[in-house]
Amino acid sequence: MPALFVLNLDLAAYVFVALGMVAAEVFILTQIVPRSGPLPPLTRMVIGSSALLGSSGVLMAALAAFAQPDLNTYTVVLMTFNSMMLVPPGLWFISLIVFEDRRIRRTRWFWPVAITAMATSAEVLMGLFFTVAGGSPPGFLPVLAGTLTSAWFLWSMAAAMVALLLWIPMARGVRDPLLGLAAAGIVAPFVPVDPPVGAGLMGAVMALTVIGALQLLRTGRGAGLDRVLTPVVGAFLAMSLTGVALAVAPDLLAPTLAFGGVMAVTMTGEFLFLVREGLVRLDGHPATESVSPTSLGVASGTARPTAPARP
Repeated sequence: MPALFVLNLDLAAYVFVALGMVAAEVFILTQIVPRSGPLPPLTRMVIGSSALLGSSGVLMAALAAFAQPDLNTYTVVLMTFNSMMLVPPGLWFISLIVFEDRRIRRTRWFWPVAITAMATSAEVLMGLFFTVAGGSPPGFLPVLAGTLTSAWFLWSMAAAMVALLLWIPMARGVRDPLLGLAAAGIVAPFVPVDPPVGAGLMGAVMALTVIGALQLLRTGRGAGLDRVLTPVVGAFLAMSLTGVALAVAPDLLAPTLAFGGVMAVTMTGEFLFLVREGLVRLDGHPATESVSPTSLGVASGTARPTAPARP
């Protein structure tokens, strides 16, 4: 098995930070994409999405401090961390006044796109931070290629998607192929490190996913499979083509960039699908329904009647 990491004390610190960020992200996602019940209020989406964005800011500041360690960059890290802790509650309080009890609209793409963009930005920045910290070759393109094929980026994205797949109720015909696609993100970092081994792992994931889909069809449990099977097979095909190009020319930068780009688009597309799927399946709210403004558990007074949803 090819080695993805060098075992040292720095790795332990990186793992601690990565696990903490993934755990925080999964918790926030479960709050803004409820498992059941009515659509979430706008106030909840504001505080949740701003918290996701704040984590990206902290990572950028940490990256700058690593590249140029001095008192100024360390101060920026502390300031961005304080902002991440204070700005989301402040925006939440303002949104209580502006949005009152209004809920998001099921048919709009704004919040699924916004949540996906903010969560993916945090994951990309984490991959960028650890790629640079791990001694990536200098230059924009080598750093980009290392980031998009980094286990820190792909594994954290896969972890968030597996959490959503287990959190959001959906038919097996939808969940199982998407679990296979998330598993591809787990084995993908091995492809640039050792293309033959990575290709074998990727081929095994693809084969198990397709066999599982055929088994669902054979047993009559493939409800919803038609919605996801074609995109999943198309994503696997793109992974295969770019993976073969990487195996043929492992020393060239272009195949690595192409493979990393395919993985990034695939992970982002699946994440967007899951967030959208989690929100559109929730119930609407009747005109008489009331929502407590304490959407994330902060104490407050009596809830007011629900206002009409913003167009």
